[in-house]
Amino acid sequence: MAIKIEIANGKVKLSLYKSMGGIRIADEHGNHVSSPTKQKNDVGSFVEWMITNDEIKFLVDSFFEVGNINNLVSDMKEIKKFTEESEYSRRKTIKLDKEKVENFDGFEIFQYTENFSSFEKTLDSKIKVRITFKLGDYGLEPHPHMYVLLPFSHSSIKLKNNNGVINQNGILGSGCFAEWIPTNEDIKDIITTLAHASSKHRDALIDLLQN
Repeated sequence: MAIKIEIANGKVKLSLYKSMGGIRIADEHGNHVSSPTKQKNDVGSFVEWMITNDEIKFLVDSFFEVGNINNLVSDMKEIKKFTEESEYSRRKTIKLDKEKVENFDGFEIFQYTENFSSFEKTLDSKIKVRITFKLGDYGLEPHPHMYVLLPFSHSSIKLKNNNGVINQNGILGSGCFAEWIPTNEDIKDIITTLAHASSKHRDALIDLLQN
């Protein structure tokens, strides 16, 4: 899977100008912005980053020494409980009404909704982490999707565009991106939290970090 971020000089660059993809702008309820370049730099918005194992590996290799990686792996091996084991990791599709809504050219229309849970944690740094379970192709068992939520107002975040730094309440504009300066503790907390997704995911991530 392609890496969606850039890292240079201790700074992580997360592009925000696309309305679709692995990095988007969201509010506190998870609603996404359809026109990100027209969005304001407001305190209620987040960088919603659907992080992959390859990007976690990229982060660790960019910021951690070998000793730090070994300590991180040891901490991950101590994890004994996983969100996948919870009954709330299951997704269910529910028909909203037993009665059809109406007819359309020979079709009967019924409305459905999908019921699922989100496992969320606010770290000491106020960065948020979310794990949700989504169905795979052809109706396979749900598998975890992992998100890092970086508040626009966070002290480690600076929003920029083609013209430079974006002031609070300023329009994000063309080429907008978030510049994140994480601490090693931030990265460790994010990774160990996400490692609770499932034992399979945790073990795959450990193997990746050790190579």
